[in-house]
Amino acid sequence: MTDDTEFIDFLEKLASLIAETFGNNCEVVVSDLDRPESTILAIFNNHVTGRNVGDPLTPQALERVRGSADGYYINHQEFKGGKLLKTSTISARIGKRHIAFCINYDCDNLETLQRSLDGFLTMQRDGDINGEVGDNYAPAIQEAVKEAIKLVQKPVRLMNKKDRLQVIAHLEARGVLQMQKSVQAAAHYLGISRYTVYNYLNELHAEKESSQNPG
Repeated sequence: MTDDTEFIDFLEKLASLIAETFGNNCEVVVSDLDRPESTILAIFNNHVTGRNVGDPLTPQALERVRGSADGYYINHQEFKGGKLLKTSTISARIGKRHIAFCINYDCDNLETLQRSLDGFLTMQRDGDINGEVGDNYAPAIQEAVKEAIKLVQKPVRLMNKKDRLQVIAHLEARGVLQMQKSVQAAAHYLGISRYTVYNYLNELHAEKESSQNPG
């Protein structure tokens, strides 16, 4: 075997080891960037993104790899198929081949756990009435958030992610989330963290960008 073949074989074994160690939510991919039409050489836990050996690299991913400083990017946030992914990739020349090694971690279960912990750890402060935050937020913001929640026609405790995204999308479209403390207010009334609100905004922006630039 040539040196590059031996090293790629090593990368495939390493990918398998990482996927096995970190479980079903961890997808690991070895790709040949010189073959964009059939770039994936090996993939483990491929249910995370639904790809297979021989599949092409998406144009966005290929462009990101090629444009990354020093041939790598770490802890990059992506949304694929409605999933929040934490992804890191390194690429390098191995002999005559341009190889990429990528880890994609499905964070949906962790986000749900974080939301549960946030809900458990959120406590009513002195002066709050019926769990609301009174003068901490401007009345205009409070009313805007309540109005957006009413549009879903469902109690907050019964809302799923799609419902909460609808609330955030409405607030974003009206420009409410540009106001000071608006994100905190939205997080409070929806019973989620500010981190989750920002994740929802990123997801909405990614979907909008994807619809404006199909393919």
